[in-house]
Amino acid sequence: MTKIFGTDGIRCLVNQEPLTAENCLKISKSVAYTLLKKKHINPRVVISKDTRLSGYLYEPILTGGFISMGFDVILIGPLPTPSVPLMIKTLNADIGVMITASHNTYEYNGLKFFNSNGLKLNNVTEKKVEEIVFDKNKYSKIVNKKYDCGKALRMEDAAARYSEHLKTIINKKIKTKKFKIVLDCANGATYNIAPNLFWELGHNVISINSTPDGKNINKNCGSVDIRKLKKNVIKNKADIGFAFDGDGDRIICIDEKGNSIDGDKILALFAKHYIYKKSKKPIISTVMSNLGFENYIKNKLKIPLIRTKVGDINVISKMKEKKSLLGGEQSGHIILSKHSNTGDGILAALKIIEIMSMKEDKASKIFDLYKELPQKKINISFKKIKKENIKKINSMANHKEYLKKGYRNLIRFSGTEPIIRILVEGASSNEVDFIAKKIEKKIRSYIV
Repeated sequence: MTKIFGTDGIRCLVNQEPLTAENCLKISKSVAYTLLKKKHINPRVVISKDTRLSGYLYEPILTGGFISMGFDVILIGPLPTPSVPLMIKTLNADIGVMITASHNTYEYNGLKFFNSNGLKLNNVTEKKVEEIVFDKNKYSKIVNKKYDCGKALRMEDAAARYSEHLKTIINKKIKTKKFKIVLDCANGATYNIAPNLFWELGHNVISINSTPDGKNINKNCGSVDIRKLKKNVIKNKADIGFAFDGDGDRIICIDEKGNSIDGDKILALFAKHYIYKKSKKPIISTVMSNLGFENYIKNKLKIPLIRTKVGDINVISKMKEKKSLLGGEQSGHIILSKHSNTGDGILAALKIIEIMSMKEDKASKIFDLYKELPQKKINISFKKIKKENIKKINSMANHKEYLKKGYRNLIRFSGTEPIIRILVEGASSNEVDFIAKKIEKKIRSYIV
């Protein structure tokens, strides 16, 4: 093992490197040491989790690690990831941790760390933590040898605090209409708070996949699988459906006709109603975003668009650098920097409802903003690949045999799981399929 952090914190199969029980303890103590720049009498850390079974494994290990370093631990989970930066601020905490593997199934888990400003760790800080964990000499020097240690408490009203915070973001000048809404909570962290919040706001709520058992998180549901949501929206003649992922920082929508609304379309909607003519700060998206979306933002709305590598941390970092108000990913991470330092699925849903109320239009109408170009996505799982073949795969997107004018190819290794992701985009769906399958065939020959 030579690396701990991926594109979004730490993520792996439960009880495997780098998140064995022993390493988890080392990581928590190393993060505590690295992030605590000032000598606080009682430093604080906020720890939350989603609903996966292994949360019961990692929560007490992290708690013990931070307590041993003199931290007071405030446990707030299960709650969505975006609740952590909020609680860091309101509780004057020094560090926040979210125990989650986001959109992955229960066999996986992970850790997302936040600093005192509610921002995810940058690469420099992650590298410092890794150096301590991997170096026995450095690790031995961060041990707290004092008799005093921290303590832990569980905050019972954390969900209510987060819910009330979300309500304050709603524009009170807009009279919110009451809609029939289907919520797919992915049997994850939004299972309780989302249905209650939308009900409190007066909507007719139909909640599905909101009975977590520790093993059904993201299983054929939520933002990674919207088939059940689509079926329920049509069956119940709902106005709109929202699908969250396991930790609630992503959202995908279904309009009243059963059409899928991805992160690009949500960003376009927010750009039109919250950014257009109000700010010329750039919108930040990733290399995965559709070219139709890019043309709409740049040519129709005349707003600058900057693309980053995949990963919401890359989007957030660039947003901070450019002082951007809006950014996100096609996969459903939507960041409204005025209100949150990270993606927030529930917040995005509330803002969509706000626009539907303001425009007095159906969901299919408000999202009809641009024509998408055909995209083909293929995921290839692997166990092990030779180093020379990794180099070949990384360079394939630029090979002449796969390039065609007006088309683009993207081939990348996932930073969260052993998968090679292929994206081909262009004017003709048939040609897109042909190029994608050609690339897939070649890559599979390298991993046999």
